[in-house]
Order: sequence, then structure tokens, then C-alpha cells
Amino acid sequence: MKPLANSFRWKAAAVILLAVVVRVAFVVAVEKGAVRFEFNPDSYDYLSFAHNLATGVGFAHAVNEYQPFSTPVQFSAWRPPLYPAVLAIAFQFSQSTFFLELTQVAFSAVALYLFLRLGFVLFGELAALVSGLIFAVYPPLVMYSADLGTESLFLLLLIAALFLFYARDGNPSLARVFSLGVLVGLAALCRPNGLMLAPALGLAIWLTASDWRQAGRRFAVLTVAVALMIFPWTYRNYRLFHKAVLISTGGGPALWSGAHFRLEPGASLADIGFLHMLDSLPQPQRRVMEGLPEPEQERQFYLWAFTILNRSPRRLGVMAWRNFEAMYTLVPSAQYHSFRNRVLYSVSYIPVLASGVVGCWLVRRRWRELSLLWGWILTNTTLYCLYFATIRYRVPTVDPILMLGAGVSLAALWGKVQNPHLNVAKDAQ
Repeated sequence: MKPLANSFRWKAAAVILLAVVVRVAFVVAVEKGAVRFEFNPDSYDYLSFAHNLATGVGFAHAVNEYQPFSTPVQFSAWRPPLYPAVLAIAFQFSQSTFFLELTQVAFSAVALYLFLRLGFVLFGELAALVSGLIFAVYPPLVMYSADLGTESLFLLLLIAALFLFYARDGNPSLARVFSLGVLVGLAALCRPNGLMLAPALGLAIWLTASDWRQAGRRFAVLTVAVALMIFPWTYRNYRLFHKAVLISTGGGPALWSGAHFRLEPGASLADIGFLHMLDSLPQPQRRVMEGLPEPEQERQFYLWAFTILNRSPRRLGVMAWRNFEAMYTLVPSAQYHSFRNRVLYSVSYIPVLASGVVGCWLVRRRWRELSLLWGWILTNTTLYCLYFATIRYRVPTVDPILMLGAGVSLAALWGKVQNPHLNVAKDAQ
């Protein structure tokens, strides 16, 4: 691993300080009402699970979804457990929203530190600092500091896994592969799409291993580590439902949401607000759901999704393409976003996308070495395209990779300005 120069340490510290100041300022502005911010409705559910964990009730949420600290409660596997568990720990110090938001800021600061280290290892000092600056002030990431959702914690786990893989020039020992498996398991227990890190890591291990025996040993260790993290939760779910539920019961509703929203005329996001999804169903479908245990409700959502898809590869392809469009759109829908937010999003995202793609092209000859980065983009995007995709699912998962590419392209451009005779593409390799 490249040693960090003192000059880089100080510059990186300045970038992290900038990120913290920007995020704290935004959180304070939201708290004082100076900035209008629509909180994620999922936060009620996370707070409810966290409250019941912190008070010794167990992993349960309030039946009244808009009163997170009320009773009666329902034991559930609707949400993955890690983020509510982290909130429950934070509750031991304070239940203040402001304190919880500062916790999100801390997650972002640590993630940025690892992100800067990752950029330095892969692409050098200038590219790392440029990509770190983008990370520090990128509006969608800044806004997640005031949003009690899984994004900030998941981003930290993702960057930690990427950094750990590349910390020794992308040639991890079995001990580090085991640690990577632990991070994959934690990421999946934070958001189920984190499980897609496993095939991405498997691909990277296969492409970078010296022989098939070494790759096989690493596959085995990775699999064992992921299983050790996830299966205790799966066992808890089995004890609760007497059914196999790997992580959460959200898969069926997510697939139905994608099929319904992308393929059925007249569908809107109001139909698929997960917390009140059953209330949004037509009366005949609601009657089918009433009284069913959570795993059976999930199964029923899968059945309805397959009915919409009609087992047709064409309809599945249409849904996947429309999910892809929604995930990578340049301009958010005017139906669900204010004009200000649409402009802010586009102005920040389009330059990162364009320069990120250029940067990826410049390092294309390092495709084998960088396979974990593009492999993660492929596996993560594929999952969301087959279920349900929104901008929110891309920002903390794909945009950081684009920021690294942007750092590469802008650093190469600066090098070209400094030395007109420089071969930019060759230098980036």
C-alpha cells in the first residue's frame, strides 16, 4: 500500500473538515426550519424498531406506523436489523433527532476518510483529493445527513469493503477475505442489496487470483464469513415465523412495486408506500392479505408480481429498462420532486456522471484490477432493475464510484494543462 505523505494527510483532513462543516450546517438549517426538507417516511419505522430494541421489547415496530413509540407492537422482519440496532445504541445517549443526525454526519466523515484512502491507493494523491472534494459537497449525500435512513451507514460499510480489498494492492490474504465477508454480511443486514457485494467480490477474486486453488480458498472463506454474519438473523426469523426468511420480508413487495409501477397504467408512488402498502391495495387484495403472517404476505406479493409480469421475458425486460431509466435519470420526475430539487440534483449529478464515465474510460486497461468497482455497479444495478429502482438507491451505491472516475479524469485534465505534451490516457493507466 502506498505510504501517505504528510501533505496529503493535511489536505485530506481539510476535505473531511469541509464535509463535516457542510453537513452540520445543513442539519442545523433543517432543524431551524431554514431549509424545507421532506423526511423519509421509512424513518418512523426505523425509530420504532430502535425504540423497542432500546427498551428491551425486541425487534418489533409499532402497529400505528406514524406513532413510532406507541403500543401495541408487532414483531417483524420487515426491516433489516443493523440500522435499527445502531439507532438503539444511539438512544442510550439521546433520542434527540439532532443527535441522531450528527451520528449520520459521523458516519459520513469516516466514510470520506476511507474514500480518500481508497482513491489514493488506486489513483494517486490528486485524483483522491478531487474525488474527495466531490464527495464532501455532493448535495444528495449531504442531504442524507438529515435523513434518518440507512444510506449513511450503508455507504460507510461499502467504502470500508472497497478499501479493505484494495488496501494491499487488491491481493487480499485469507484473513482479509474473512473480514471482507464480515463487511458484506453487515452491509446486507443494513440493506439487503449489500448482499450483491458477494458476487462482485467473487468476480474480483477470480480475476485477480494467481490460480484456481487460491480463488477457491478465498471463495470458501468469503462464503463462510458472510454466512456467519447473516444466518443468526435468519435463524431468529425462523424462530419467529417458522419459515425461512433470509434477511427481510421486503423482497416480494419490492418486486411487486417494480412490476406495478413500471407496467400497470395509472400506477403512482402513492400505491407503494411500503408502510401503508396494504391500505393502498384494492379491497379484494387487502382481504387476501388480512391475517396472513409476514412471510405469507411477501409470498403473495411475489405471486401478484409474477401475474403482472405474466412470465413474459419481454415484460420483464420492459420493467428492467424502466427501472434502469429511473435509477440513472438525468432529471428527476416533476411529479414527485420540486423544481428546486430537480435543478439541484441535475446540476450536481450530470457533471459527475460525465466526468466519471470519462475517468472509467481512461483506466479501462486496468479492468481486471478494478473489477470490484465495476462488478459492484453491475450486480447492484441488476438487482434494482429486477425489483424496484429509484434515484435514492443509486446515490450511496454507484455515485461514489463515479466520483472516483471524476477524480481520475479531472486530475488527468489538470496534468494535461500543466504539461501539454502529456499522454493523458497513458498516464491514467
